[in-house]
Amino acid sequence: MSEINVSGHKIEEYAIAIPGGRNEETIMSIKTILLHLNDEAHLDTNIEAALGLAVEHKAHLIGLYTIAQVVVPATYMGYVPPELIEQSHQAEEKKAAAAKKRLEELAAKVDCGVDVFIEQGYAPDLLNAHALAVDLVVIGQGDPEAENNAQVRYIAEEIVVSSPRPVLIIPSAGKFHDFGNHVMVAWNNTRESSRALHEALPFLKKADKVTLLRVNATEDENFETKQIMAHLERHGIKAEFKSGHWPDLDVGDAMLGALVDYSADMLVMGAYGHSRIREMILGGATKSILSHMTAPTLLSH
Repeated sequence: MSEINVSGHKIEEYAIAIPGGRNEETIMSIKTILLHLNDEAHLDTNIEAALGLAVEHKAHLIGLYTIAQVVVPATYMGYVPPELIEQSHQAEEKKAAAAKKRLEELAAKVDCGVDVFIEQGYAPDLLNAHALAVDLVVIGQGDPEAENNAQVRYIAEEIVVSSPRPVLIIPSAGKFHDFGNHVMVAWNNTRESSRALHEALPFLKKADKVTLLRVNATEDENFETKQIMAHLERHGIKAEFKSGHWPDLDVGDAMLGALVDYSADMLVMGAYGHSRIREMILGGATKSILSHMTAPTLLSH
């Protein structure tokens, strides 16, 4: 650090040395991963998936457990004993301690560096604050039927829209300590799909196979397709392009089916290409994927 003087004001100047210089591997890499630890029912699955990525990418893993603040509305007519609120808080603190211990145990087995934070507040706000200084956010799909866990329920929909970094969602069913060998990218020549593809480059560069899938194309897009394929090839990524028509399925269901048909083990897609309210009411690809995902899915909005 050094000091320079500009118009009578002292300004601190920082210089950061990057070993090896400004190369592509340094720029396009995953070095810090944020994992939400609140999905108690699928904690090991989520931890193992995040640790697998951290080890593969030589990244640091940050675990975050969020404790919801208990607020009794002013209009609430009943009496809530203070000791009941305190018991609820203590129960959450025990769960947080258990999640922290479990992450540290599993991380030690694979020699992965971790930090763990336990914070109180609204989960999406806390996650997004930490996400400002990471490369990837990992969360569990959660269970929409889990009425007793509001912190996890529907968290995916909130984070996908508001996160400053791409979000990798781990399905609630299955084990995913090793994935990303065959990555399928949902491609439709939009800003959302382009952003998702570019934020997935660290995964695409490590994949054995990459497939770009265009669902129900309505016009000739040969020129745009050739452009994106050539662009990927300049990054050293040899991708295959597939275009399919599923007139009786919505786009989300078509992609879920294509994952099985093409034996892909990871999906990349842009989230909420239409207005979120419209998708919530009418349905949409993002809503279908979040509800029925079968493979780890990287979403970018």
